[in-house]
Amino acid sequence: MQYRNRRYLKELAPMSLSDMVMALGDPIIIFVLASLPNSTLNLAAFALGKAIAVFFESPIISVLPVSNMMAASEKSRAVLFRFVITLGSILTLSMFILALLPELNNLISVQSEVWQQASLMVLLLCPWPLMIAIRRYWQGQVIHAGHSKDIAKGAILRCLVLISIAFALSAISNFAALIVAGALLSGVLAELIYVRWRVSLISLKDSETQHTLPANMMSMGRYYWPLAQSMISLWGARLMLPVLVAFMGELELAAWAAVWVLVISVSNGVRMLQQLVIRHLQGNPENTCEITRKHLRNFALLVGIGFSLVLGLVAYTPLSDFVLLRYMSGDSLLVNTMRPVLLVLFMMPMLMAIQHYLMGLLMVKNATQAIGRAAFAANLYMVIGVAVVVWVELPLPMIAVQVILAMLLEIALLGGAMKARNLKTVPSKV
Repeated sequence: MQYRNRRYLKELAPMSLSDMVMALGDPIIIFVLASLPNSTLNLAAFALGKAIAVFFESPIISVLPVSNMMAASEKSRAVLFRFVITLGSILTLSMFILALLPELNNLISVQSEVWQQASLMVLLLCPWPLMIAIRRYWQGQVIHAGHSKDIAKGAILRCLVLISIAFALSAISNFAALIVAGALLSGVLAELIYVRWRVSLISLKDSETQHTLPANMMSMGRYYWPLAQSMISLWGARLMLPVLVAFMGELELAAWAAVWVLVISVSNGVRMLQQLVIRHLQGNPENTCEITRKHLRNFALLVGIGFSLVLGLVAYTPLSDFVLLRYMSGDSLLVNTMRPVLLVLFMMPMLMAIQHYLMGLLMVKNATQAIGRAAFAANLYMVIGVAVVVWVELPLPMIAVQVILAMLLEIALLGGAMKARNLKTVPSKV
């Protein structure tokens, strides 16, 4: 057991590091924006603008695990690449059109100044979906080949470029939209170039899989759509969170944005568990992978608990004041608004670890529709729950409670879908 855990950790650590380093980009940008004039306005605009950008990114988030799966077949890899370019281009164009829509702030109840800043950020970030889609396509192949360290190196390069550009731009300009877009796009471009170079040095060979992989655009679309739908519903719901929080006020919106970025930065360390499950179970016959699956489950729980303890230390110990005040450049009002939310959301990494473990199992079984249904139900509940909280004027931490309840619902639905498929594979007794 200890040997397996060390083996899994050796593979997961670089991938988790890549996700966490990648997620550091937002806290760094928030730190820079907090030091500018009109920091609350800039933070609120960033919360809204980045949420919109991530929503348009959401349909291509699943390119990474799908690329990991399709890497076992040269034909499927080629089909997926065409699919990725098509989908990424459509999303980039759609993002451009949305950014040009006038007076959209009237529909989402934000101040005109906030929307002007946010829409400009969205306009400058238009290349984001296509760049992320291509990067994830190459990353999936790197993971499949077992070179997870290259994923970490690319993420570190991205973070270093982002930091350099963010501070350089802030030194010469107070233009928040330019700082945000310039830093984010420069970082992604550097990582994309690096990952593509590493892929050129890898030789992928076809291998057997438990189930037949898509071999044309139509079958790829049927396979991919439930995964895209799950991410659209997830990030659509997360986009609705700052929109709904905006009804509470500018302070609450800025506090939610800051604490959410902090929680996601830590929680992202568990997302790559899904890739670990796919890599270790995809090529194994169903009747021989039960022991491996149990080891992966136990490992996922350990990883999730570990990352939740990190957030717990920040939330429940004297470190809270030191870390949060430094993070928010000494703004005690924002810190006092953030702290109760963090006390609820500290358990997110543990729940995300279970969630991504189950999603990996279902992907290996080609049960992508079950993933889509579970995500839709959970995220619909989250939006309704948060809307009710805002409507009855409950405090900000109650929004965090709704997020946790939605995650528990999704885990229950994913677990139920997995159990149903396991029962179908058990031979009947004569």
